Amino acid sequence: MSPDDRDGMLRYDQLTTRVYGERRMPQGTRDLILALGWVALRDPRRHDPAAEGQWVRARDVMNASNKTMWQLIADDAPRYEHDWHADPRGCQAPMVRVDRLCGRTAMDMFSECDITTGRFRTWGFCTRPRCQAYGKTVYERAQRSNSTAPEPIPNVGGLLPLFFTWDWEKKYRKAAEVVPTVNAWEPPSYGLSADEWPTVPGEEPVHAFPKLRLIASNGEIVKPPAPVLVHPRSVMT
Repeated sequence: MSPDDRDGMLRYDQLTTRVYGERRMPQGTRDLILALGWVALRDPRRHDPAAEGQWVRARDVMNASNKTMWQLIADDAPRYEHDWHADPRGCQAPMVRVDRLCGRTAMDMFSECDITTGRFRTWGFCTRPRCQAYGKTVYERAQRSNSTAPEPIPNVGGLLPLFFTWDWEKKYRKAAEVVPTVNAWEPPSYGLSADEWPTVPGEEPVHAFPKLRLIASNGEIVKPPAPVLVHPRSVMT
């Protein structure tokens, strides 16, 4: 075994450990990262000058189509997605003599943004006069917070930049074109990498670590002589 093979094996083991240690890693993103790491560090064909580029090779290793590969990138585009299933159901006005919410079918519904995180929650109130009066107060507060709240802090995606340096904004935009979504994707002001986002109370922050550098030519990844481990600060500068 050559020194290069031993180094590649060590670095691939480190990459795999980090991938499986990230509890928020979706299966598709995990498979893509492991495939890219394999073709860059462990693939016996990585030194063959006639072999295809890393991206094409990773696609073949995964037995995936071009559209599937772009879908995986689109799925990792950093963005905020509201958890509608976590919203409370029914009228949310408090009861007077009982320590619980009204709970009747909500007729008037609206959202309220958090003035710190930009994320929002939904409110709903029934037609009872008392519940309507309470809801009016909350609605007026929501109108003020919605007009001053910042851009929401992302809570989805941003994992691929944790592992590989590349022109991710360009790739995310391309993926949004190939795999259209309801809303057009725009890069968040907080950064593309999840380790750049502000920590939200109750969420575990992502820890930065060295990345593999992917080399691109004409929009396609090409095989470099050897992937280079880059410290996150070096990438940012």
